[in-house]
This record gives sequence, structure tokens and C-alpha cells, in this order.
Amino acid sequence: MAGIRDIAQKAGVSISTVSYALNGSSKVTEETRAKIMHIAMDLNYVPNLAGRTLKKQSTNIIAMYVADFGGDFYSHVIDGVDQVLRANHYELIVGAGGDKSRALIPQKFVDGAVILDQAFPDRLIKSFAKQGSKMVVMDRELSGTNVHKVLLDNSKGAKQAIDALVAANVDYYVFISGPSDSYDSQVRLQTALASLSDKTDAPVIVIPSDFTIDGGRKAAKKISNAHLKNVGVFALNDELAIGLYEALPELGYTVGKDIKIIGFDNDLIGHYLTPQLTTIDYSKHKWGETAAQTLIDMIKNNGQAGNHYIETKVIQRGSLGEEKVNHDQDRLSHF
Repeated sequence: MAGIRDIAQKAGVSISTVSYALNGSSKVTEETRAKIMHIAMDLNYVPNLAGRTLKKQSTNIIAMYVADFGGDFYSHVIDGVDQVLRANHYELIVGAGGDKSRALIPQKFVDGAVILDQAFPDRLIKSFAKQGSKMVVMDRELSGTNVHKVLLDNSKGAKQAIDALVAANVDYYVFISGPSDSYDSQVRLQTALASLSDKTDAPVIVIPSDFTIDGGRKAAKKISNAHLKNVGVFALNDELAIGLYEALPELGYTVGKDIKIIGFDNDLIGHYLTPQLTTIDYSKHKWGETAAQTLIDMIKNNGQAGNHYIETKVIQRGSLGEEKVNHDQDRLSHF
């Protein structure tokens, strides 16, 4: 593998000149830099990341940790993170792994991390922060020195969902939750229960689930087995709602008539369901952008930055039995 000595020899310059050129220093002319970069490409030169990290204490690489790569959700969030990082001359690597990928943070192979993975232990985040690593969390109430949070305003979104569901004039309520270890699910469920109890004494059933379409199908069967009619359902994400749509017709239910549904996330497919899915909307892209910008601010300001919450709103379509739908509001904010 070619090194900077090989580049220097072929270019007829000193090793230090090659180093300046490769690291973007103003100590070399643009003509010399272009010549050296061309030779480096010809020789398939690959920088020694570990060596550069030791010397510069910076890699200009950010890590992002997610739970998985499935569904519509992550692509928009990751793209928002990536666009802000690119504008600030950082590269992004994304992982959905365990201890090996997480070790990049304390070993300083990345300049900071964005965390959207509930399986990433709090104890590790706190430990890495004490060692000076900068991190932004998007999935938990955790902040302090070198750790800031950029969270979705789940409480506001859940209250908006309950307001819309109560206005649909149903007799029974069903809440379908996500995984028990999901921060988003916990906050949405707790807020929804509290908000509903302030508005009505109508019975409510909570069906634990897993934020998947299959989980929605299974929940539909439980609703049917309970023989509920004129029921209002708060599916705590849109994938659960999609599963309901798939299973309920076979069980004798008509969405928007004898069962009313509101989801959460405004996934693209909800726009194409019949009737279209009423849901809680927010900009996934902006959420990613805000998380990335917060991390950049932390890196520039020695760990100092603010905490942020992403706003939500109701997109009313037809699954609550709405007679009039305001199509002007029906824009997919996550793009």
C-alpha cells in the first residue's frame, strides 16, 4: 500500500509538503495540492485513520446508531443528519450493531455520535461522555456534560391524537402500544391515558404490541374478540395502523365508520389507504437535521449546546370518519 513517502518521491516534494496538501493546509499552493492529490489517487493512497486521529485529534467522521434499517422512518431521519454533516465537512457512518461499533466512540475514531437506538445502554453513553465524547440522543431523556437530547414532542402529539379521537364520538377506546423499552411508546401511551382520563370516563383497553404491521394485525383480532363497536383506536405508530387496515375488513369492521383510527408518524403509505389514515405528523428530516446541527454545535463549543423538541400536528384525512378533509394541510412533512 502506498504511503506519503511514495507520493513525495513521485511528486518531487518533501514529506511535510505532501502532508500539508492531504490535510488541506494553506501552506501549499492549489497547484501543488492538485498535483499531489492526483498522484495520491494514481497510487491508490488510503490515509491511516488511526495515525491522523492521534495527530489531529479529529477524524471529521460522525457515527449514527439506529435500531434497524427497516421501514420508511429511518431513511428520512438519516438523510437529514447526513445533509447537515456534509454541509459542515463531516462524513457519516451508520450502524445498527453492538459493542464493536459502539467502541468507535471512546476510541476516538469518530468525532461524535447521534443515537437513535433504545438498545444503546445509558451507562455506556454516560461513560463515553465522561471520557469527553460528544453525543446527541434522540430516543431518551438523558442530558448533561457532553450529552444533549433532540426529542420528538411525543406528549404534544399524543394529546393531539386524543383530542381528535374524542371528537370522533366513539364509545370505546383502544390504545395499541409499541415495545416496552421504547421511549417514544412509553411517553405516547402515558400521555394518552392521562389525557383521555381528563376528557371522558369511557372504557379504554391497552394492547401491548411492537410497532410492526403484523402487530397491528394481531391487535385487530383482539379488538374483534372483545366484540367492540363504535371504537376509537390510537395506534402509536402508523405501521400498527396499517396492520389494522389489513385485518379489520375480514373481521367485519369498516374503518372510518364502526371503527375510527388515528396513527402516529405520517408514513407515506397512509396517504394511499382507503380511507386515508388520519395521523400525527412531524418532519423526520428536520429531526435529523436538528440532531446533527446540535452535535456540530457541541463539537465547536466544547460540549455546549441546547436541547430541542420537534413539533407535531394532526393530519386529518378520513379514518376518524371526517366528512371534510382539509387537503391543504396534507403535506408529508418528513421529506
